[in-house]
Amino acid sequence: MRDDILEQTGKPQSTVKWSDPEQWIPERLSGDSLSIALRLWRDSDKLTNPRYFAGFWSLCEKHKLLVYPSDKITLTDAGKRFLANDEKQLARMDDYDGLLIILKDVAEKGPGFRKDFLEGYRHFCRTRTTWVSESSIKWSLSHRLSNLVQRNLVEKHGVSYQVTETGIDYLQRRGNYDTSPLSEDAAQAVPAKQTRSEFDPDLANLIRQKNWTARQQLRGFLQTMDPFKLEHLVKLLLEEMGYENVNVTSPVSDKGVDVTADLELGISRVREVIQVKRQKSNVNRTVLDSLRGSLHRFDAVRGTIITTGGFAKGAKGAAFEKGAAPITLIDGERFLDLLIEKNIGIRRREIRVVEFDRDSLAEFESDDGEIAL
Repeated sequence: MRDDILEQTGKPQSTVKWSDPEQWIPERLSGDSLSIALRLWRDSDKLTNPRYFAGFWSLCEKHKLLVYPSDKITLTDAGKRFLANDEKQLARMDDYDGLLIILKDVAEKGPGFRKDFLEGYRHFCRTRTTWVSESSIKWSLSHRLSNLVQRNLVEKHGVSYQVTETGIDYLQRRGNYDTSPLSEDAAQAVPAKQTRSEFDPDLANLIRQKNWTARQQLRGFLQTMDPFKLEHLVKLLLEEMGYENVNVTSPVSDKGVDVTADLELGISRVREVIQVKRQKSNVNRTVLDSLRGSLHRFDAVRGTIITTGGFAKGAKGAAFEKGAAPITLIDGERFLDLLIEKNIGIRRREIRVVEFDRDSLAEFESDDGEIAL
């Protein structure tokens, strides 16, 4: 089936669309390839597009969930445990793929952005995998974070990530598992003690609660700010983000534009106009159309709406309308993310924790396992 699909991948001059398996499978495949492709698509509740199933197949091979010594594919004991959601099996796989390293990092550093968890995962990749290029490491980190979010081990707010109570419980329970490799192929798995001894669930819960409280306090402050002062707060944010010539417009003749700013994009400098909306309800399309219509008054090429609330479906659909100037939409969650990233309205505190390190005292340990005095 895979070979039959690859034969029809097309060329840059003549591309082939693969977005609708219900359409392309019966059109391009026949016989066993047709029946297998339809099973992959329909039995996965239309989540697995057969055109892009290589990653799923690689997962099964890497963790020996399937074997095929002859022409027959057989489910292994590990595969059966995986299908049964056996947590010990999942912990082994998470260890091997670096998900536990990421999860622990999110628990200790979150809420944070993807870049905040890159250093630890980069070290894991370059010491325990064949991935060395920065692009591959960043790509895989993104997918692993999505995996953790889908499993409710991590929650995502805008573009920031924070561990959940389920994630903390999983890390704590994982310390009771023997996650030693099941095969020689898994010899590069992360040593169990690397995650087990360093994770403190009480500390992670405290950090999570403190961060959540700070975010809620900042949210409440924004919702009650004077609208004009909120515009000046946005001015400060834009300056911290690298914008230049940032100015708050006069409220008498702003024509729907609250802030103007310049930004260098490559070798070009563009003017951007920003409208700030302090509200809990959704911003509708009328506001977006009004801002777009005001671009020429300020010699701007694009606009942004920043709100403490959300956006209606119509506004989202029209933001990047073909043939029209782009309008970036920043909702309340994303607004909070940007303020926290730039340390506006929050103060970061360092917590230094000391732990007993028996390994560093190995040369002083007596034969019976007691520390020599």
